[in-house]
Parts: sequence; structure tokens; C-alpha cells
Amino acid sequence: MDEPAWWPGGITESSFEDAISDGYLRTAFGKSTVWDPSVAYDAAWWNTAPSEGTIWGEWPINVESTEVLAKRQNEVVVRLNQSMFAVIAPLECGDDVSRLVRHEPWRKALQSTPLLLPIAGWSVTECDRVLVYPWHERVEFADGNEAASELMQQLATIHSSLAQTATPNTERRWNDRLKAIEDQLKTKTMWRAPHSPTTVGLPQLHFSLTSLVKVDGKHCFLPCNRSFAEHMICEPDRLPSIAGAMMLEHQLARKEGLSESQRRSLIETWAANVPEPWANRAALSTVRGGAWVWRYHATLLAMAQAQAFGDESTYDDCLTWLQDVSRLQAHLGALRMWKSGTWIGLAGGVVSFFAWRLESMSPNQSTVLALLSMGVIVASNAVYRAKDPPPY
Repeated sequence: MDEPAWWPGGITESSFEDAISDGYLRTAFGKSTVWDPSVAYDAAWWNTAPSEGTIWGEWPINVESTEVLAKRQNEVVVRLNQSMFAVIAPLECGDDVSRLVRHEPWRKALQSTPLLLPIAGWSVTECDRVLVYPWHERVEFADGNEAASELMQQLATIHSSLAQTATPNTERRWNDRLKAIEDQLKTKTMWRAPHSPTTVGLPQLHFSLTSLVKVDGKHCFLPCNRSFAEHMICEPDRLPSIAGAMMLEHQLARKEGLSESQRRSLIETWAANVPEPWANRAALSTVRGGAWVWRYHATLLAMAQAQAFGDESTYDDCLTWLQDVSRLQAHLGALRMWKSGTWIGLAGGVVSFFAWRLESMSPNQSTVLALLSMGVIVASNAVYRAKDPPPY
């Protein structure tokens, strides 16, 4: 039997036939459940709701015709009659999408955004197997700066609508996530970031250039569940808006390549459409992680997904990109040396004060030392800020 496009052939340790028969498969990333989506290619299957798991929303029970539109990593897309389509996940990929619908505050916040939410679904063991949407034409991403900027603006609008649901910075969990991916991929890179307090977590939102639809003549995102590799390697977590922006940027770069000016334009578009604290100087500072650590995160996830599905081209491109990380981190290490000037200046200020009090220095000498110490602090911080790599 030929393996379908959604089969993670790069890491499986059991045959396709055995996995479908047993209902689970073993992979280099761990164990996962699997089910045969081909049963849903038959219209008759839809007319009786599955007994296992949870059915939510308005399940389509009067399906007369079906058409398989696409088979790819993570999903199979099937048209139902002429009025709906379903996104089917044969492998475990979490339930991030159904949570957006079933949690009322999130659903209400997202209603006026450029996001098409499902109207029904089937979830088993906290993983969405089927998501049903009202019919809208699926479209491919159109290359070009204007189209890319429009998508980034839409992403920022969607994230901003959830600002009231944001949770505080969880940098330890975010750094643990990076470590988990690095350990699984056995990369030679390592990055841990002290994220800004204004970098906050949002409900899990995933977008793809292959999951776009037209609603009232305008492009609109379909929410996606996390990738199979991310689900297998990482704990589910709330990620900041900048993380989603960099994952979209990574996809755009893979599709058409991005210059520094194009990356700058995309970040500026994102920053102009999210709450100001999310995109202030501290949040985008590279020494705090900023956009670059989330580019690193997006690259690691793409690399893991490429390994899972045997995509050697993407894997090699990600590996090449990671070679630049060491050079960037060496630069950040040099910056920390400049930052140490603050402590030298503070020490000089303390010495000048006590030397004056103990009369071991004349008042004029103490004053000169204090001024020199203040100058060291100002100069070191100025250099530190000036040499902070830009976020693009």
C-alpha cells in the first residue's frame, strides 16, 4: 500500500498497514494514535455521527456527496455536498482549533476577525480528528510584498482581539520548549532568552499559507492545529504574538525568500497592529530574545516537521540557517561584556561615596570619581543599546 502524504514516513517505526490496524504507531518522537481517514471519503459515513469521543457543533448528517480536495502533512481536506468542507487529521495534533470555538470568550473575541472558525467537529482524547467549515473557496498564497503584508496585518488583528485573555510571560516554559526540540533534533545550537515582561502568552493559534480561504472577496485564515512534530515533542503552551508572526514569516521566507528590508516591513506591519507593549523596544530587543529567538523556534519546528515527513530540502535549509545562530550568539556574548560596565560604574560610585565619608579622598577627588563612574554607566549602556542587533 502506498503511503499517503499525511504519513510521517521519516520517523515511523511500524508499517502503515500495522499502524492503521492497531490504531497507533511508534515513531522516533514517541507513540501516537492514528485512524484511517479514508472511511470519511464515503458520504454514507457522515450520516451517522461517530460514537467515540465528542461531537460538538452542528454535525453534517445529510451528506450526499464527497470529494477529496487535498492530502498533505497533518490533514486531508474533503468537500461535503456543495455547502461545507472538512479538515481531517489522521494523526494526533491537539485540539487547539476546537478550543477556540468551544470556549465562549475566545469565540466571541474572534468573531469579527479575518478567521474562519469551524461549525462542528469530532474530537477524541483531546485531539481534533474532524473539523467542519461552511464552504468557502480555498486559495493559494499569492507571492508579493503586498500580499505578505496583508497576511501579517490579519495575523496581528487576530492576536490583538485576544489581548484581554493574555497571560503573563512564562519564559521558563518557553525556554524548556526550545530545549525539548533541540534535544530531540540533537542540534549543535542552544538558545535561552530572558523575555521582556510585556511579552505575554495567547491561546494557541496556528496559521498556514496552505490554509487560506476567500470570505466576501477577502483572504481569511483557517485556524490550524499544531503540527504533528510540535504535538509530539512539545508541551502545549500559550505563545506570544511575536512567535506566531515569526512562524508566518518563516513560511513566507521558505516560499519566496525575504530580504532584510522585507523582514523589517513585516515586523513593522505586525507592530503597528498589536498593542504597543507587545512590540516595544524591550520586547523586540535581541538581547532579550525578541524576534530572533522566535525565528529560531520557528526554524526548529520546521526542521522537526521536515524530519518527520522525510522532507530533506526543508531540513537542509533549516540546518543551514541554524549555522548563523552561533555567530549571532557570539555577538550577544560580546554585548554582555559592555553591559558589565554598569556594574563597574556602580562600584566606582560606591567607592567615591565612602571615600568621601571616610575622608580618604578630598571632596573634589570623590566628585571626579563619581562623575567618571556615571560616565562609564552611560557609555556602556549607550554602546549596549547601539549594538543590540535589529529584530530584522
